[in-house]
Amino acid sequence: MDTDNSTPHPPQHRRAPRPLAGRLYGATRRAAGSMDRWLRRVSTAPLETPADEAPEPEEPPVSAELLDLLRYVGAALLSAGETTNQVQAILDDLAHRYDAEEVHFFVLPTGIFVRVQDSRGSAVDLLEAGGDTLRLDQIADLYQLIAQIKREVPPPTRATAKLEEILAAPPPTPVWLMLLGNVVLTIGLGLMLNPTANAVPGYIVIGLVVQLLIMAADRMPLLSMGLPVVAGAAVTLLAFGFPDALGGGHPSQLLVPGVSTLLPGSMLTNGSIELATGSMVAGASRTIYGMNKLALLAFGILIGLQLLGPEQTEAPVIVHQLGWWAPYLGVLLIGLGHSWRSSAPPKSLPWLLVVLYAAFGAQKIGTLLGGGLLGSFLGGLVAVPAAYLVQRNHNAPPTQVAFLPAFWMLVPGGIGLTGVSQLITKSDPNGLHVLVTTALTVLAIAMGVLVGSGLAKKRAPQLAPMLEQWLGPDTGKHSARRHDPGQQGKLE
Repeated sequence: MDTDNSTPHPPQHRRAPRPLAGRLYGATRRAAGSMDRWLRRVSTAPLETPADEAPEPEEPPVSAELLDLLRYVGAALLSAGETTNQVQAILDDLAHRYDAEEVHFFVLPTGIFVRVQDSRGSAVDLLEAGGDTLRLDQIADLYQLIAQIKREVPPPTRATAKLEEILAAPPPTPVWLMLLGNVVLTIGLGLMLNPTANAVPGYIVIGLVVQLLIMAADRMPLLSMGLPVVAGAAVTLLAFGFPDALGGGHPSQLLVPGVSTLLPGSMLTNGSIELATGSMVAGASRTIYGMNKLALLAFGILIGLQLLGPEQTEAPVIVHQLGWWAPYLGVLLIGLGHSWRSSAPPKSLPWLLVVLYAAFGAQKIGTLLGGGLLGSFLGGLVAVPAAYLVQRNHNAPPTQVAFLPAFWMLVPGGIGLTGVSQLITKSDPNGLHVLVTTALTVLAIAMGVLVGSGLAKKRAPQLAPMLEQWLGPDTGKHSARRHDPGQQGKLE
């Protein structure tokens, strides 16, 4: 019998099968880990939404480009010498041309608040207005741009670029002509206020010095802040320091024409208009600013007198009074000097002279009939309609350009300056009376400008509706409609 010599294999030890609960627990753990990894991958991956199902971005009720245009136009109008009420009316009109009904404006002399409101809420933005005054050529281009926007409604970005080009344009007038313009303007005002031949050399020297100070202040911020004081002191030193050569008999009469370009006539008049029309914040700020500038000029005059010493008095020089034609020649020189100094648009000088002579004639007639206050009122009343009539002619400048030079004649800033100086030095007990008279005169000019603006912009009132309103609903067409059955149910 064969014997098997092979070694027997040891028995294999098999793992016992896992219970059902353990297998379920492991499967659950693996499923949970797979789910966690998938959730992390999905949360970090960008959402892919079909293009046709992508939500459209919410458009603002008024585009940012249009808001920029409206704010910049408003700031430019403030620099052009417009009242806040007129600036707000122009901005509202421009917004309506672009079908922007959700935008509202609150205009102040130093800035413009813009509020945009829709169903999602409201937002407010602010743009600070610069303190620089625009030249006459810039004012003319600004109003032409506004007229073009109303007529063509161009894209806001294109209109804004054109406005920036206007504001950044350099002066077209050479420096020597600007110097000559201020000299001619000073002579013209001097011929109106003090028409003496001996004072003409003083007007020439003082006008040249003041214009040089103004041009230097444009480049030196420190001098710009103290320009009224420096100019007032310089004019006083020249007038009273050289009475024989420049005084012309009465050195004090050289002060007003010399600093005429710094007198806040436009500021005071616009402030009075705004106070009269209910814009209390704007009107009060303009009036206080104008009075402060007037006080700074008077302070400069006081410094000049103190530097000269207490012995300085007016020299008894013989006065050679010019004829009746001197004030009329002064009006012509005011127009020439203002057009050169402020860079008036080409071919605008004849129209400026038309408004100047119209205002001057009305002021003279009013002064002859009822005194200075009536003359100031009539001058302001005639100047505005004359500027509107001039605007309708071919190659005529805008109303604001034609009207601004009239302030050099209408606003009696010189009387106010003299009154403040007398109050400071206490050399004249009638200084307060002069100051009050000046305030009344500025108010009379403002009321004249306000009434003249209303006559120029509004149509003549119709008498029939006024009579029907006064007499009641039982007269006129109301009575006829009441007794006519065929008219009932029809809308006007």
